[in-house]
Amino acid sequence: MTSTMELIDLVPNSLSFRVIATADITDEAEIPEGFTGRVRFHRNDRVEYVAWYVDGLLQNPGRRDPAYRRFRSDGSLKYEMYYVDGLLHDAPDGEPAVRGWFTNGAVHYEERWRGGRRQDGKQGLAAVRKWRADGTLRHELHFVDGRRLTARSEQQSPLPPPPPRPSARQG
Repeated sequence: MTSTMELIDLVPNSLSFRVIATADITDEAEIPEGFTGRVRFHRNDRVEYVAWYVDGLLQNPGRRDPAYRRFRSDGSLKYEMYYVDGLLHDAPDGEPAVRGWFTNGAVHYEERWRGGRRQDGKQGLAAVRKWRADGTLRHELHFVDGRRLTARSEQQSPLPPPPPRPSARQG
């Protein structure tokens, strides 16, 4: 493992720099236990993914920056994931926790998470949405507190009341 310290990003409204511990690795076993900083995983002389950790847990480095980004062999972004305290969680601005792209740059899928559990978004936006390469919606799946809703429970109208219980006299 090659571990380096480097200076990056001028802190907004400040005249100081942040010091970021960066671990450049080729084997995930090289990530130090309880690591805080950025990990760049290299394979075949390219960066395959970049992950940010705090005390050994995936954590977004900023409000608009995901904790994990995986890249294709050509360097284009394949997917990204937002984490809070090691759990998938939608970004603070409401963007989905997980988003993946086709090679042409079009969105392939999105997943919404809250506290490590799939969860529909505001106004009933499906927790999982996938598109075809031509941009048409392939399917949506609804989740509440990590549990997938069935087709019947996804309907907008309430379920009919259960039939009355038969009494002992109705033989």
